[in-house]
Amino acid sequence: MRKLMKDQEVGLDPYFRYRGKNQTRVEAFTDAAFALGITLIVLSTSAPNTFEELWLSMRDVVPFGLCVILVMVIWYQHYIFFLRYGLQDSRIITLNTFLIFLILIYVYPLKFLFKILFDLYVGLFTSDREIFQQLFTSVIKLEDTPTLMMLYGLGAACIFFTISLMYRHALKISSELELDEYEIHETKAALRTNLLMGIIPLLSALIALSGLFGMHNFTVSGFIYMLYPPVMITHGKMAQKRRDQLLKKLNLQPDK
Repeated sequence: MRKLMKDQEVGLDPYFRYRGKNQTRVEAFTDAAFALGITLIVLSTSAPNTFEELWLSMRDVVPFGLCVILVMVIWYQHYIFFLRYGLQDSRIITLNTFLIFLILIYVYPLKFLFKILFDLYVGLFTSDREIFQQLFTSVIKLEDTPTLMMLYGLGAACIFFTISLMYRHALKISSELELDEYEIHETKAALRTNLLMGIIPLLSALIALSGLFGMHNFTVSGFIYMLYPPVMITHGKMAQKRRDQLLKKLNLQPDK
């Protein structure tokens, strides 16, 4: 899929010189790891033996879909980075290996959390007390929910901070990569984007760890993720404004 997207020039910026259009072994190995991560999400659900179990397993479709979407968001960030810079030095290989490690250990708490949240919202909308009783007795104890949010938050934060370090490395060797003013601007914008993507789950994990809100820690740390839309939309608009100003300065035509 990565090779097809490169051939079709998906995600390409006309003002950025892409240095990684040729497929590398690092990318191929990473794609295999992402595929394994999605496979682990599937295999974490046992095959149903009865129709009742089949019907209940259909409730896993939504959590599974959300997991795949989030994993693919991370994969796309990885795709854009290697497409832009084509780096294969020891620093990037080390960071990429750590990223693979995080992805493979992240998928289980990711699906577990999404299943809990899905059942929680089903219980809220249907007013089914049995769902709440089963959820917080046989699935997870209420006092353990902050720990779950901490594990998820730290995992997500580490993933996006690792990608940020990859962009930071690209900036440090910008002269070797021969990045021009616009490419340096876009690299800094991507660095800030991934930092923001990591800060929000880190904040959620810190709230869950602190215990400031007592039994409501799970709820508060979960609502922290509602910061994503306003923060990322605001950041995107500001980045686009700076981008347009730079394009005008460089006598290039900004996107309409």
